Amino acid sequence: MKREMRLHPRVGVDMPAELEPYGSDSLDVRLVNLSVGGALIEGSEQLESLLNAVRHPESGVPVEVNLHFGLEEGPVHCHCRLIHTRRLAQSRYQMGMKILSLASDCQDMLSRFVESRLQAHH
Repeated sequence: MKREMRLHPRVGVDMPAELEPYGSDSLDVRLVNLSVGGALIEGSEQLESLLNAVRHPESGVPVEVNLHFGLEEGPVHCHCRLIHTRRLAQSRYQMGMKILSLASDCQDMLSRFVESRLQAHH
């Protein structure tokens, strides 16, 4: 197995989430993996059209969104910066995001969730 070299270990998940860009309607997506430092989401072509609507390549301003999802302990709301996007298929896209801010109770919840998933796989 590949050794995890990331600052924040990621765990694979499959759960619904809501992506909320500024000044645009929110979008239902799926969380593919999660860490206390970031998330990878997957969505349909709506994700790409949303990206095109909010991205301003000439300005060089990073795209920031809110991401909402639920864990066993409760809801998590975080403010994220888009790091990369990838097209997987005609109508499937992935977006990697760095978590910029997260309430401390949400951070604790997320830490416990990731830790319990990591221990379950060892």
